[in-house]
Amino acid sequence: MDRKQVVLDMDPGIDDALAMVVALNRFTVIGVSTVAGNAPVEQTFQNAHRILQFTRHSTIPVVAGADRPLFYPLLTAEDIHGFSGMGAYTWDVPDVPHSGELAWNWMARRLTTSSVRCHLVATGPLTNIAMLLWAHPESHEHIGSISCMGGALPGSKMDKAFEFNVYVDPHAADVVFRYGPNVRLIGINVAHRALMPVSQLDRFKQFGRVGQMLFDLLQFYAVHARGEGGDPQAMPLDDALVVAATEAPELFQWEEMPLTVVREGPLRGTVVLAPYAAEREPVQVATSVDAPQFFEWLWASLTE
Repeated sequence: MDRKQVVLDMDPGIDDALAMVVALNRFTVIGVSTVAGNAPVEQTFQNAHRILQFTRHSTIPVVAGADRPLFYPLLTAEDIHGFSGMGAYTWDVPDVPHSGELAWNWMARRLTTSSVRCHLVATGPLTNIAMLLWAHPESHEHIGSISCMGGALPGSKMDKAFEFNVYVDPHAADVVFRYGPNVRLIGINVAHRALMPVSQLDRFKQFGRVGQMLFDLLQFYAVHARGEGGDPQAMPLDDALVVAATEAPELFQWEEMPLTVVREGPLRGTVVLAPYAAEREPVQVATSVDAPQFFEWLWASLTE
């Protein structure tokens, strides 16, 4: 079976690093666009390059995008991912200069010149994708799907009221939910049903030098992210589920619903059902995940 062609839009980020490695093994990755989120965009840009260099995919282009949300100052996740976005991990890879082309312009050019529809896998704030949909409406018909990590299923009981990506740039998320073709949303209420026990971290070591790199990264992440999702002995792997949603959607249960986002005030970043009068196209929202099958898929993806 032919591999899907994808663009990874990311803010690496430790769990983004795992998602990128899995995506490289599952898809034909035609490029990586980076956005400010877990760390400032200069850091996420360099991190994406470092991961591609380390995994021997240095020919895949990386293009930097938005350095801040559409209408808010940037908030980062230094408490979870460290200042660099990669915890305490150090890379023996030199920094590289930016190409000068903005991510959404690069994506539009690649999408519209591709002979097949490309899928967008978004694991950070949706600023770059919103800019693509706004600035290049001609690109819409060339997008196979947009899978994103964000928010939570409306009405779900959560251990916190909002999710980082949508909270950081709620306006961008609302644009994607409104204008994006074939949007698939993985909320943290579903991602947190597939928590990894910290006791399983050693399993990454069996996957060679890349597995050792992931183990080293996830050790830091385990200390800072464990307990999210309600289990103090486990940690979320949120972004890897977005890759799964694109490559193996049968691992999830889905429901179509029109969505909007609370963009201001104390409920900022909350995903809600759009009123009927908004006339929005429905978003495919994951309502559950088969966690054992997801982990089988994950380990098989690292074996590739």
